[in-house]
Amino acid sequence: MKAVYDYLFNDVSIYFKELAPESDQGQSTQDMAEVTAESGTLQEGKSTEKGKDKEEKDKEKVKDPEKEKGKEKDAERKGENEKEKLKSLEGTNLDALLQRLPGCVSRDLIDQLTVEFCYFNSKSNRKKLVRALFNVPRTSLELLPYYSRMVATLSTCMKDVSFMLLQLLEEEFNFLINKKDQMNIETKIRNIRFIGELCKFRIAPASTVFSCLKACLDDFTHHNIDVACNLLETCGRFLYRSPETTVRMANMLEILMRLKNVKNLDPRHSTLVENAYYLCKPPERSARVSKVRPPLYQYIRKLLFSDLDKSSIEHVLRQLRKLPWSECEAYLLKCFMKVHKGKYGQIHLIASLTAGLSRYHDEFAVSVVDEVLEEIRLGLELNDYGMQQRRIAHMRFLGELYNYEHVDSSVIFETLNLILVFGHDTPEQDVLDPPEDCFRIRMVIILLETCGHYFDRGSSKRKLDRFLIHFQRYILSKGALPLDVEFDLQDLFVELRPNMIRYTSIEEVNAALIEHEENERIVSTDKANSEKHSDIDKRLSRTTSSIISTNGQRTTNGNEENGLHDIGGSDTDSGSGTIDQDGHDEEELDEENHDDRCDTEDEDDGGGGPASDEDDEVHVRQKFAEADPHEVASFEQELRAVMQESMEQRRQELRGRPALNMVIPMNLFEGPPRDHHGRGVGGESGDEDEGAGGNKDVQVKVLVKRGNKQQTKQMYIPRDCSLVQSTKQKEAAEFEEKRDIKRLVLEYNDREEEENNGLGNQTLNWMPGGTSRVTSRSSTWEGSRGRGAGSRYGYYHHSGSGLYHGRRR
Repeated sequence: MKAVYDYLFNDVSIYFKELAPESDQGQSTQDMAEVTAESGTLQEGKSTEKGKDKEEKDKEKVKDPEKEKGKEKDAERKGENEKEKLKSLEGTNLDALLQRLPGCVSRDLIDQLTVEFCYFNSKSNRKKLVRALFNVPRTSLELLPYYSRMVATLSTCMKDVSFMLLQLLEEEFNFLINKKDQMNIETKIRNIRFIGELCKFRIAPASTVFSCLKACLDDFTHHNIDVACNLLETCGRFLYRSPETTVRMANMLEILMRLKNVKNLDPRHSTLVENAYYLCKPPERSARVSKVRPPLYQYIRKLLFSDLDKSSIEHVLRQLRKLPWSECEAYLLKCFMKVHKGKYGQIHLIASLTAGLSRYHDEFAVSVVDEVLEEIRLGLELNDYGMQQRRIAHMRFLGELYNYEHVDSSVIFETLNLILVFGHDTPEQDVLDPPEDCFRIRMVIILLETCGHYFDRGSSKRKLDRFLIHFQRYILSKGALPLDVEFDLQDLFVELRPNMIRYTSIEEVNAALIEHEENERIVSTDKANSEKHSDIDKRLSRTTSSIISTNGQRTTNGNEENGLHDIGGSDTDSGSGTIDQDGHDEEELDEENHDDRCDTEDEDDGGGGPASDEDDEVHVRQKFAEADPHEVASFEQELRAVMQESMEQRRQELRGRPALNMVIPMNLFEGPPRDHHGRGVGGESGDEDEGAGGNKDVQVKVLVKRGNKQQTKQMYIPRDCSLVQSTKQKEAAEFEEKRDIKRLVLEYNDREEEENNGLGNQTLNWMPGGTSRVTSRSSTWEGSRGRGAGSRYGYYHHSGSGLYHGRRR
């Protein structure tokens, strides 16, 4: 029992120790020490313990009233100090909270501020909040809905907030409406819109709003018109659609329209009244009927207008290929032409899809190009302001189709010229292209920004230069341009032709055009002369005749006998017929590249004239009607420019190309095949073959290299050529030298045999080797020819001596 008593007593002492104030802790510790001392004396005897307890209790009873009075005074002082501290803290926190009010421009911010204010709830703080809400800046009308939301939230538990704010707003409205002056319009509008916002949150009763509206309608002049219209714009639709106020609001609106018709209002007030009326009570109209499309069409629209982007274009292409083409081709074409309804930055993806589908449905890509060109022309014919976005999108689409190689550069330049000249010199010029309308300039800018950077070389470069001069004349005819159009033009010229001069008058443009035409005429004349030389070279390379002997030996139409040697030359023109090593005929036809971007080089023979490396050259094999001389001159001029550019490129390539030596095949040393009589196959007859067409030409063999293979080609050179004459002279000299050597050798042998055997009249049995050859290499001619990255090396061969001439073209 004693142990339990000690435990309980200690707990009680600890409890009282915790509850005791700090000033009484010393006294309580003394009391507890005395109590513990008394508990120790219990063991000595109960009698002495009871006596001491009575004495101590009497003493404590005397001291308790004094201690309690001191404790109460200290507690009151501490409570007052804490209240003062809390009030100062609340004041500073509330001021900071009210300063954050103008920044609450979202529902989340105003809701958070409302919750924080609940921690500072007091009557004085509520008054401060109402005053801060009422003093909203007169130009910050965007804060009114959020302030009204805060008041509506707080009014659920603080009824006086909404009451005090509404009372202040009503008093201000009555003061302003009774003052009847034309001042403080912003304050009036802020006041009435605040009342309207509170009405939508059902804080301000509808009767208050109607009384304010009636006060404005009774004096429907000046600022009262603005106040009434702002009130209707704020909560008029809400009151008209509410069942309990719809009738009264409809009557107010009718009164408003009657006053508007009766009073002679200025245009601004008349527009304000009509806008407010139709905002509250819009005109009745039939409901829109949405299109009902089949699921297949809906899927196509989803792929093109929703799913299409850079990462999903391959998936969209695969899905489009899986569609039943016969059923959806027409609708797919229709969707492709609505590029203006999608994103402008994804037009190139539609062009890419067109390129992907053209591999499997070529007619679809052709239809897309036709439709785009038709839409562009339709826009020029109508010139409708509502079609401008559509026309810009189609111009971008056409440029992207060129980038994906679905239209030729000629189509682009025809479209550009059509934009400049369509409708001019006609009675409808002012309608189709008014003097102040700069939209065609925008169309040209869009098209050239899309694909103009490809026209930087060849004939397309000259076409663009000529067009830009005409384009500047069109720009000058428009007069002063808007700043945005002028900036776009500057960016265009900087990107395409940074060195081109921007002319400031029509006279300068006309002079530039005349100078440009003169330059083209000079270039066309030079090109015509070069074409004459190239035609002569082609006729030389394509002439066919029998072989003519140059040293008295018999020759054949094919290969020669033991005197077979090579004279270096170039490959025949790609359009001439040739014979390969196996005896098969080869015919290489020039291909016309209609696209000016391609730089494929053609090949030409040219013994003495300049080489023609033009890729647009066509070898006509049939008779056609005579072309227009102007067009022919223009074509010749462009052809010469491309030829000069190609020659310059080939010269640069040959500078870095290592010289390659070709080994002459051994079969050329062995001569042509022979029959069992020892005659060359091919019908050798006489020294000179006069029956092969009557042309006195010399047949030669050309050793060419294609890749890693060496081939021989046949070629005919006129007999009076300097090359043939010099070769004949060298062969004759070598032949005489051979005869002298042979004679000397025979004489030496005769004398030696006579001395050794003494038989002066013995018959000689020695015969010279008829197949010995003395060869030499000389006259290496180097030139430049070839298509692509490879070069063609050729060697002409001619009968007679062992002279070799190598010519690398």
